[in-house]
Amino acid sequence: MIIFIYGDDALRVKERALDMRQKFVEKFDPADMNVDEFVVRDGLDAERGTVIGAAQASPFLAEKRMVIIRGLVSSLKKAESKAWLDGFSRVPSSTILIFADAVAPAALEKAEIFKTLIELPDVHTYPMPQLEGNELSTWAMGRAQAHGASIAPVMLSMLLARTGNDSWKIDAELQKLSAYANGEPIDQKMIVELVRVESEEDIFAFMDALSSGNSSRALGKLAEEREAGSDDFQMYGMLLRQVRLFLQARDVIDRNARAQKQDLAEALSIHPFVAQKLLNEVRNWSLQKLESLHGLAFKLDKSMKTGLAPDIAVDRLVASFLKVS
Repeated sequence: MIIFIYGDDALRVKERALDMRQKFVEKFDPADMNVDEFVVRDGLDAERGTVIGAAQASPFLAEKRMVIIRGLVSSLKKAESKAWLDGFSRVPSSTILIFADAVAPAALEKAEIFKTLIELPDVHTYPMPQLEGNELSTWAMGRAQAHGASIAPVMLSMLLARTGNDSWKIDAELQKLSAYANGEPIDQKMIVELVRVESEEDIFAFMDALSSGNSSRALGKLAEEREAGSDDFQMYGMLLRQVRLFLQARDVIDRNARAQKQDLAEALSIHPFVAQKLLNEVRNWSLQKLESLHGLAFKLDKSMKTGLAPDIAVDRLVASFLKVS
């Protein structure tokens, strides 16, 4: 059996694969000895041998085995696909082979591996595009219930208006609101206070201005945020989050020069769209610069807990961004 799980809704792709793994373990493999998982991005011979070997292996004291391969289908070029397809053609019927890729359905369905294997018998596809409209509301309500949150449809609509259809963000905000509400229904006041309307485009534009040393543009963005009523403490949190994301992304890239957005999305648990923006921006930053900024950010965070005004912390961090860029 071959299963394709794919789509630009990375959270649902990840969770569908995990769900299938759990059901497999419960039905075929209580000892959890017949499941292998791989993340494959570049199709190197060493990786191919290991993955194909696992897929072709016989189950150990069980009827079936499962092999989950993340990122392979969307990352291979056509010329690289043949060797993989030769290996997959000899996978026994006892193996359940799952390909999980966080990439838009239309793009993945053009991949050579998909187009070839889809013609075989016993192949199943689970496209996971980003949800919209009623489907998004239904999914989000289910997530709210899973987190023990009580939220009326009108309040859910208000939340979605602030988050958009980013499933990672929706889930994170529902977890936060559920914890804050502590069993009470989530109301408008909670959403307004806790869920910031923010644009990833805006924060990356701000970071781009900082990284390029464009003082006037960066300070202009900062002034716009303050004029719009943004809280300095929240802005500091956004800046700190970006520093940490950049530092983590820099580490991924330094360990794998061929890293792609899927690598960052999975390593940092972020949406692929954000991962692509991060991949574009982080190459402007050296590890030394980011470590310096992170050290300052840590000191400022401690100082705010002992009386430093948040607006001063933001100004000092922004000034340091511009100084080290």
